[in-house]
Amino acid sequence: MAGESAFDKRHVEASTLSDVEGLLEHLNLPPAVIKYIRTNKKKIQIVATLFLVLIVALAVYDAYRDKRIEQAASALAVAIQKGPEEKGGALEKVVSDFSGTTSALWAGVELAHLDMQTGKFAEAADKYQKIRNDLDKSDPLYALTMFGFVQAREANHDYPEAFATYQELKDIDGYQVIGHTGMARIQETQGKVDKALETLNGFLATLAEKPATDPGRQFVEEKISRLKARL
Repeated sequence: MAGESAFDKRHVEASTLSDVEGLLEHLNLPPAVIKYIRTNKKKIQIVATLFLVLIVALAVYDAYRDKRIEQAASALAVAIQKGPEEKGGALEKVVSDFSGTTSALWAGVELAHLDMQTGKFAEAADKYQKIRNDLDKSDPLYALTMFGFVQAREANHDYPEAFATYQELKDIDGYQVIGHTGMARIQETQGKVDKALETLNGFLATLAEKPATDPGRQFVEEKISRLKARL
């Protein structure tokens, strides 16, 4: 009779089976855990497979996101360098192609700046407002877009809206001087010089602890002197 081939074996050697079955015991796992693993082996395998798929998917997404961010930054840099006739279209392409990235956000701000430069104040205000609506108040860009918005409103002679925005701006750190002087400027434009003086004097009182050489304090004092000269 021909010699038995290893491929003819129809069973697992007892010692091998014993090694496999005893692997969990060698891991020093509690009996209850071993029993649970053996009972739910297939479910555990499925969960483990799904977990591995998730890890791979996240890794692929992270790589895609990083590449997209780099591409967006590069596209923004190129767009900003474009000439006046091409710049607007290039910036709009950054906004549409890379929506959700910081570069797309800045491209939108640049588009609003372009509208300001070309005298399209209403369009600029709308763009600044749209960007600001999507930002958290803690975002540094929030106050910047608010400032752009109020400049556009004031330039378009939308004084009630501009005044209300300056009132908001004066309560943001770093924008107190801009907010108060903006309010006073609109009051002066509307012929309310006494109200403008009241606004600036009230703000100057909060700067009493600032040194006389403080730029913000000096600016407000100069504004007050100029307004007093008009009375």
